[in-house]
Amino acid sequence: MAGEHKQWNSHSAHMITKQRWEIGLFQPLRYGLSDDLEYSTYPLWFFVMPNVSFKKAHEDRGSAKIASRLSIVYPTPLLNMLSNEGIGGLIDPNITMPPMLGLSGSLLMSWDAFGVMVTSKAGIDLGLSMGKLDTRSNIDLPIVYHRLEVFHNKWGVHAGLDFTKDMTRHLQLFVDLDVRLLPGLEKRNEDQSYQMHSGNHSIEHKLLLIWSRSSRFRIITGYKLVSGDFPHGNETRLLPYVPMLEKWVPIIELQWAR
Repeated sequence: MAGEHKQWNSHSAHMITKQRWEIGLFQPLRYGLSDDLEYSTYPLWFFVMPNVSFKKAHEDRGSAKIASRLSIVYPTPLLNMLSNEGIGGLIDPNITMPPMLGLSGSLLMSWDAFGVMVTSKAGIDLGLSMGKLDTRSNIDLPIVYHRLEVFHNKWGVHAGLDFTKDMTRHLQLFVDLDVRLLPGLEKRNEDQSYQMHSGNHSIEHKLLLIWSRSSRFRIITGYKLVSGDFPHGNETRLLPYVPMLEKWVPIIELQWAR
């Protein structure tokens, strides 16, 4: 089952096999174009937020697997849908979002250590806006804010570590820790030069228990913890959070493959 578990692990440098596809309720559709190239997309979001991601395998470094990933997203249609009054309105209705393109590139390295698969990742995020972007146009929600703020900041960086452990033949534990930074430049009055400042940050952590019935079906449960800087101050939130219930509920995810 260890080899089958690595098939499912989209966050690692391991590749999905050629012509295999995987999809989940909240996970992307993932497909192996070849033994060293795969693509993925969130199909339910595609018509309101076109998105695609490619992962490419590179030459191994010793026992470590190496891969790179390029992700592209066009969030403008969805953001304009959210720019309205009433239910579903999260952005000022007087704001029209310009065409925006998000690019994210990452380098991934995976290796086994003491029975645990470790993946390190790091990369850069670019937010391209083809028009004036209103400073009020972000959404101050965990996860969402720092991914959209890159369009205001123009760029950001991300890094993280993932740990995957086979507990039994069918049960797997997944733990990760990711950080997102939105660095910037600020002008120093004394000599009119510029210096780097760390800017806003977001720290994200997941813990998941994964039960795999076979190489074609699995069930995932767990939580996600997010802590970061927001316009209203620092906030830490355990997700998923249901506002109507005012409490956290566990992640429930189903995935299929063929």
